[in-house]
Amino acid sequence: MMSSLSLRARSNLLSAMPKRFASSLSASKMQDSNKQIKESIKMTKLDNGILVASLENSSPISRVAAVLNTGSRDENHAEQGSTHALRVFSNLATRNFSSFGITRNLDQIGAQLSISSTRENTTYLLESVRNNISRGADILSEIVSRPELRHWEIDDTKSRLEFELEVYEQQPELKIVDMIHKASFKNSLSNSIYAPRFNVSNLKSELLSGFRQKNFTSNRLTLIGLGVDHDDLIRFADQFRLPTGSSTRQAARFVSSELREENLDDLVHVAIAAEGVGQSNKEALASAVASHAFGSVYNRIKYSNGASRLSRSVLQLAKESAGVTSFNVNYSDTGLFGFHLIGSTNDIGNLAKGLYQELSKVATSGFSNEEINRAKYFKLGD
Repeated sequence: MMSSLSLRARSNLLSAMPKRFASSLSASKMQDSNKQIKESIKMTKLDNGILVASLENSSPISRVAAVLNTGSRDENHAEQGSTHALRVFSNLATRNFSSFGITRNLDQIGAQLSISSTRENTTYLLESVRNNISRGADILSEIVSRPELRHWEIDDTKSRLEFELEVYEQQPELKIVDMIHKASFKNSLSNSIYAPRFNVSNLKSELLSGFRQKNFTSNRLTLIGLGVDHDDLIRFADQFRLPTGSSTRQAARFVSSELREENLDDLVHVAIAAEGVGQSNKEALASAVASHAFGSVYNRIKYSNGASRLSRSVLQLAKESAGVTSFNVNYSDTGLFGFHLIGSTNDIGNLAKGLYQELSKVATSGFSNEEINRAKYFKLGD
């Protein structure tokens, strides 16, 4: 009730303003808005190796992400699943907070923390109202820098890890991604972002602490802020106390091979890939545009085969429901460029032949200008 009264009072006050004053106020706000748009990205490399990057957009919601340049590709054979385990165990007790204390303090300041990981990066993202971002950064630095990884808490939380594996094993779309990486690489990038079943029992406090000591280092940390003052973000960075270490990693080695999994599913998933390019390669943008030109999402148009080039040419060969899409993944030193087919056991052979024929046409005549322009448009929307 108080808020509605306050809004009405404010409305009456604004209506009583002289029009000239109100228009000058609007012009002032427009100028401030233009200044906000012109705000540039600021970057600072600290002495301990931490890279700090920020963009002040004057948003009421501030976001701080601690991005560590480490992922499942940095695991050796004995450490497989460490990245997944650390992601699941990220809400356990730290040196200064209990597990309950982390949850309670985040709730008290209206903050949200999410953790994600890829084959190359682990990201801790904190979102909070601007006035409480400093308190949120204290909790974020605790989780990243000072986890206790107590063995009894790990034992109690492993059921969550097991649950995620059960969900993963029921998702062929996720499994096919791991399988194409295993078939394409014989080291580092062949590691799954999910823990293998055979190694779950070995993911204990000592092993996880050793993995963190080796890979969670200050020179691998980038602190990114959106809606945060750059000087404040530098001050937050001082709270991340991580050891120093090497930033080098084993180079990925592409080896073309074949990998199959026999099952009784009605649908067959087939992934075909070739070695792509790394993120810093000058052809990285061209490969992304080419993927969109083929069709990088499962476009759905009712009563049709789809909107993408692959859908129009390949799916017409199927008698039952089917899908086809391209994918392009760029890592730091290499990549994968390929295609994913889904179809029934009766249709998958014809779909694979149709895909081969379409690739041959593109290799011979390329894409049309319309397809390239459309692909660029979708790429800009990524």
